[in-house]
Amino acid sequence: MSYFKVENFKRFDSLEVKDIGQFNLVVGDNNVGKTSLLEALLFDDENFTSFLMNLKFFLSVRKLNNLNNDASLIDLFSKNPKKPIRYKFQFINNTLSELVVNLKLKSSLNYEELDKIAMKLKLYQDQYLVEFSLNNKNDFIFFSESNLINVRNNSYFPYIAFTTIYDNDIVEFFSKLAFSSNWLENFKQNLKDFIPTLTSIEVTNAISKTPIIVLREFGIDLARPLSEYGDGVIKLFRYLLELDLCENNRLMIDEIDTGIHYSRMKEFFKKVLQAAKNKNVQIFATTHSKECLVYFTKALEELGYQDNGRVIKIADTKSGIKAYTSRFAEFENSLFNDSEIR
Repeated sequence: MSYFKVENFKRFDSLEVKDIGQFNLVVGDNNVGKTSLLEALLFDDENFTSFLMNLKFFLSVRKLNNLNNDASLIDLFSKNPKKPIRYKFQFINNTLSELVVNLKLKSSLNYEELDKIAMKLKLYQDQYLVEFSLNNKNDFIFFSESNLINVRNNSYFPYIAFTTIYDNDIVEFFSKLAFSSNWLENFKQNLKDFIPTLTSIEVTNAISKTPIIVLREFGIDLARPLSEYGDGVIKLFRYLLELDLCENNRLMIDEIDTGIHYSRMKEFFKKVLQAAKNKNVQIFATTHSKECLVYFTKALEELGYQDNGRVIKIADTKSGIKAYTSRFAEFENSLFNDSEIR
């Protein structure tokens, strides 16, 4: 995606982001909307049920999943619940598209609209629907709790919260991908910069009631659970897994550098950016750290990915929240001159 605009989403009246790259580091003051931008990017223009599922799952990440009714789902993401959420977006070499998302009562639909969703009316008794209009072509989706849960079980959620390090899903992700011996060997090699003595990665339930991931190292007799390693190792492990699962899509990462020691940050970024490049994944990641900006810049330069890197600054101005995109030469020069770009 090279262009993105969202209206009436969270605290954004209208936020426009131009000249987007493959690797985008999002910076800005606290509570200015960096995470809200990541949430907005969870839209799906090809699968509207997936779109709603992503929003629903994000609420569970924020511990807001026990809502009184599903109608609150869209309300929670709308700045003004009486207005629709609007997206405009463009992928490279494609025309500009518009997606409009609007909450509707079933009782407010006209005869033509009711006729169009007659079969859905028989399946679901929900009073609320979400109307999606992609380039003026309309569709209606019921978003009952059971409907979303069933879809979620077979789907991937392309967002990594800053609090997400080791969780049960990491075993599921690893098990799904590790069937390929070539994949497993490449994955192990990517981790060796952080664990030079690594010899194997396994899933076992020998020391736990539920399966866990253990790592074996040369010269150490006992396998060590992944959860006992530092945050940097676990985060790299998770990011590499999720980049594989997110192939040909975009992945949103909140506070990408949290838990990564500065001495490992450049190599950490190089591994993440290389994996994203190989899997054609577009990254949007937030940070508060100047060190993160410095090592992001160095990693791009050493990999020769300068043309793919962007820094997107979100700022609260007198005319509203704005996004300013900098290309490599601009943010490298700002860092060289010790100018503040966060």
